[in-house]
Amino acid sequence: MLERAEGLGVLVLAYGEGGEYRPLLDSLRAEGVPATAILVVHNPATPGEAPPAVPEGCEVVQAATNLGYAGGMNLGLARLAERSLDSVLLLTHDARLRPGALAALRGAQERAPGFGILGPALVLSGGETPFSFGGTTSAGGRSAHRKQLPADGVDGIYACDWVDGGAILARREVLDRIGGFDERFWGYCEDSELCLRARRAGFGVGVVAAARADQAPGSAKRPGAWSYLMSRNGIAYAREASGLRGLAGASSRAAWQAALSAARAALRAARLRPGPSAEPWALAVGSARGILDYVRGRWGPPPSDLPGMGDLSNA
Repeated sequence: MLERAEGLGVLVLAYGEGGEYRPLLDSLRAEGVPATAILVVHNPATPGEAPPAVPEGCEVVQAATNLGYAGGMNLGLARLAERSLDSVLLLTHDARLRPGALAALRGAQERAPGFGILGPALVLSGGETPFSFGGTTSAGGRSAHRKQLPADGVDGIYACDWVDGGAILARREVLDRIGGFDERFWGYCEDSELCLRARRAGFGVGVVAAARADQAPGSAKRPGAWSYLMSRNGIAYAREASGLRGLAGASSRAAWQAALSAARAALRAARLRPGPSAEPWALAVGSARGILDYVRGRWGPPPSDLPGMGDLSNA
């Protein structure tokens, strides 16, 4: 059971009416988080969608449209700013905290006041396959999830450049100092960008090994939207993190991804390779449009006419 719930606010970002958030709320209550500490922000998948049903005492903030990750989280953070909190735990509805994870995160936060942002070690839902032990950004602006813990941890905390947005524990002081998420990004890379600003403000970012959580990445559900946002936002983040070197590196990687995916789509369409051509074509179009829209300065949600939008709508 969590013994350090006082001063903690929990923000859960839910999307649509599928109810994926319910097991997460159950796990939070099982860990001792009172319903009054939980705020659910609902991004509706369709206009007029009803707000989600939550436990008594839990507050719901209903967005008018699908604001994406950045806008949805900022909507909730603005509401939580009215409360007397020392920390905020940010969670997406597909995250699942394992028993003891929240207590481990709060304990590490108390032991290491220099860390402003902490995250759990993430594994893919349904097994023990590592997903993210924090993220790194190279000098050339390339970002990647660490698939194993490094050897240089101190007291169970492993410093990194960023933590995945599925589960972030942030000190209130950090958010007051640097602000919330960059809403230009809408979705993807905004977690890396937030952590970059936190590190530049002097706060540590790290992963707590004893805190484990399950995560179900959504890229396969929306390949076109994912490739678009990762391309456009990845270039923007790389430039912010690594300057012109990052800009050049991220742009060339996105262009290579677009060309490679287009070639795969053509080979499949010609039946020279097995499998349908729709997914690689969506990846190709998304990457190419992402590069173009970065150059044009088009931000916000992905264009609704992209192939491979999957479950994204009402943005």
